[in-house]
Amino acid sequence: MGFNDYILEKKAVISGLEVSDWKQAIIQGGKVLTDHGACTEEYLETIVRKCEDNGPYIVIAPGIAMPHARPEEGALALGYGIVTLKTPVVFEDPDNDPISLLIYMAAPSVKEHNESAVSQIADLCDEEDIVESLIKASSDEEILEIIRNQES
Repeated sequence: MGFNDYILEKKAVISGLEVSDWKQAIIQGGKVLTDHGACTEEYLETIVRKCEDNGPYIVIAPGIAMPHARPEEGALALGYGIVTLKTPVVFEDPDNDPISLLIYMAAPSVKEHNESAVSQIADLCDEEDIVESLIKASSDEEILEIIRNQES
């Protein structure tokens, strides 16, 4: 299943999540994965620990982070999610901070990160107007509508 289809079918979105720092953003936003059985809590804690140890490897573009870890670190099933933050947080990435949009990904095997899903995520991140619309969305339904419209 591709990224957009997964997001729409599972309604794996949270708009305007209120957090005080990047660690809370990863853990609380990670409900988009844990609620659908895509990963364990440990998977999310591993992402936090890896960022503490190695820096903000999950920050992929200005304003955007993609929390993910290796399959064996707690991924249970293929899963994606979109989370927007009410107040942007700093990940200590001087080129891309602050972060307002988190795009989650979990896959139990490297093979399952199917190319179409990764390319759909890359396409989404390249579309500045869509990213801006997602960040400004005031409800989960509005995020789903933006993704739905991206399909057409």
